[in-house]
Amino acid sequence: MAFPAGVVVMMVRTHQQRAVILDLGNVVLDWDISRILNSLKLEREEARLLRNELFNHQDWLDMDHGKVTESVVVSAVCSRSTLSGATVEKALLAAKNSLAPIDQSLVLMQEISDQGMQMFCLSNMSRETYAHIKDHELFKLFSGIVISGLEGCMKPDEDIFHLTLERFGLEPLSTLFIDDNLPNIKTAEKLGINGFHFKRSRNCYAGIRKILFE
Repeated sequence: MAFPAGVVVMMVRTHQQRAVILDLGNVVLDWDISRILNSLKLEREEARLLRNELFNHQDWLDMDHGKVTESVVVSAVCSRSTLSGATVEKALLAAKNSLAPIDQSLVLMQEISDQGMQMFCLSNMSRETYAHIKDHELFKLFSGIVISGLEGCMKPDEDIFHLTLERFGLEPLSTLFIDDNLPNIKTAEKLGINGFHFKRSRNCYAGIRKILFE
């Protein structure tokens, strides 16, 4: 099966795809740390600290893993930097508000739904962030949702993939997993799930449609 130039596909099989698992950030929803920081109109040093001590810190992963709460992270960031609690909380809210749907992905999701395929969400996300966005209309398109912060396990660990497959009764060979993070794709492939490395390009969307609809 030939795919458009620029599409990265990991071991797509000829087995008919009956279900699709989608990541959220950078696949269904916008996620851009630089854009978030720019929206806050901070001093350069404050922006640098937020990037290093919040967004790119282990604490962020621990929130996604469900190990710590936002309030604990706010206190930790303040204790190891000169950032105020108000600034950290403002950044966290800006991050949540930045998670706007990607128009092209919504169109694709509607096409998948119209074809009668089931869609599932598998995302690394804190419980607080998910609570902030969970009422968006797009979530009605999913037949099931798995959020790492609620489950206490996260991608790329195998546990969260096993949980997703078992909870929704999915057959790996008949399931396409779409994610922008290559280690996550590799874990899915290791478990027999078909993987598509999402690049948010015209060729990317064309490649997914080719797999699912042709």
